[in-house]
Amino acid sequence: MALSKITNGGVTGISIDSSGRVTMANTVEIDMWMLTASHTTNADISSGWSRPPYATASYAGTGMTESSGVFTFPSTGLWKVTGTFFIVAVSGDTSAGIIIQVSTNSGTNFTTTGGCFASQSINNSSSFQTLVNVTNASTTQFKLVSSGLNSGSNITGNASRDYSSLIFERITDSQ
Repeated sequence: MALSKITNGGVTGISIDSSGRVTMANTVEIDMWMLTASHTTNADISSGWSRPPYATASYAGTGMTESSGVFTFPSTGLWKVTGTFFIVAVSGDTSAGIIIQVSTNSGTNFTTTGGCFASQSINNSSSFQTLVNVTNASTTQFKLVSSGLNSGSNITGNASRDYSSLIFERITDSQ
């Protein structure tokens, strides 16, 4: 039962239920993508992305669009992107990892904004968080590039488990 509703022109914009939970129509955007196969070369991670196949996974809002490893945002806003990756770095591999790149001009140019790396261990988990201020959803793109992978190293993917995954979450309006 809603205790309070704020409307404008007959359209409910905000509802507050009896537990104090606030719902704002058309503002929630969260989406998860996972790497379905291991990536073994130093290049754009351009294939193997999908939403998780298991029944408990879902997304809210429009969701991200992905094409050849390039993700496009469905709306403007300040977006938090979280990545967690299982990285196998063989002995001697001092910087196996992921580079984060963002474009604001439809992919003509990408800027490196961060990354996550692992070194010289059989099994590593590495993660990152970054904010992307999307002021134009039709021109802002996000991609990942693997870097420093020696022969035998990989960014681990799996078709049924999210060993390496991304979460895109809209936090607020663009700044």
